[in-house]
Amino acid sequence: MRILFGIMLVACGRSEPVAPTVESTPKEEVRSDAVMVTIEADVVQMGPRNVPPIEAVSRPRGKVPPQNDSFRTVKSEPWVSKGGRGLNPRLVSVGSFQIDQTEVTRAAYARFLNATGYRLPHVSEPWADDGWNWTSTEVPDEWANHPVVMVSFYDAQAYCRWARKRLPTEAEWQLAALGSKDSGYQYPWGVRYRDELLNHGRMEAPNFDETDGFLRTAPVGSFPGGRSASGLDDMFGNAWEFTADARIDDWGHARHKGFGARGEMIDAFAPGPGLRVAVRGGSYYFDFRPNPGGEWAAFVPESRRKTSGFRCASDLP
Repeated sequence: MRILFGIMLVACGRSEPVAPTVESTPKEEVRSDAVMVTIEADVVQMGPRNVPPIEAVSRPRGKVPPQNDSFRTVKSEPWVSKGGRGLNPRLVSVGSFQIDQTEVTRAAYARFLNATGYRLPHVSEPWADDGWNWTSTEVPDEWANHPVVMVSFYDAQAYCRWARKRLPTEAEWQLAALGSKDSGYQYPWGVRYRDELLNHGRMEAPNFDETDGFLRTAPVGSFPGGRSASGLDDMFGNAWEFTADARIDDWGHARHKGFGARGEMIDAFAPGPGLRVAVRGGSYYFDFRPNPGGEWAAFVPESRRKTSGFRCASDLP
């Protein structure tokens, strides 16, 4: 259920796609403080999440480019990735699995760096020097329990492999965060948005918002009222979370093990290579009010962002 993305060209400020090989570490040598939660098998509805805006906040609108004759004479359009927005809803049956209760912390990631010599979270851009770039594996105590950010999809894969785990598929992540299709949950805690239950941002510039108590990331588990029904922390807010799936535009690119009684795809996942990887959950920089379903997103797998983190999953023993 893992994905191997092909080598891709990297834009300025983004990390190299080819990461050092990191061998799995024997379990007795892994000093992981992550508590894993067992998620029982069930069915989820996958695809874009169309959730109405909250508190009459309008969705942001961009300018529509003017139409002219040059547009009208074009007979065909080049292929453009829609980031999965054209997908129709589909049911997916997910088998039982385990997943970390919290996002991987900076302290845990530092142990991985020290054990493997893997490269530090760093990008060569001015904004990253404002406390985001790592200069060593020493993590100040006040940041130790915050989610690690500034990691790419490949970095997340490397950590999970070292810890003898893996990234969750998107269907697994959704089941852990929102429960089954029959639960009807739009948020980990229920059907109604509550601003105080997660670390979020604001649509208005500069997008940082400390009304929830934290200007940037928060220590994992700081919002117990926002836990998912399965007992997981920070599934919405705090940091975007990488999944193992590519973001696809056509269900024909998905792989699965057949169909169930309700027509659901069994253990469906989206293998790479792909232009985008599926990420979920929003972040401390993301405003859920104008577009709650916008937590269903896609990132370039090589990019390192100040908002991107992850948690690990594993098969049942």
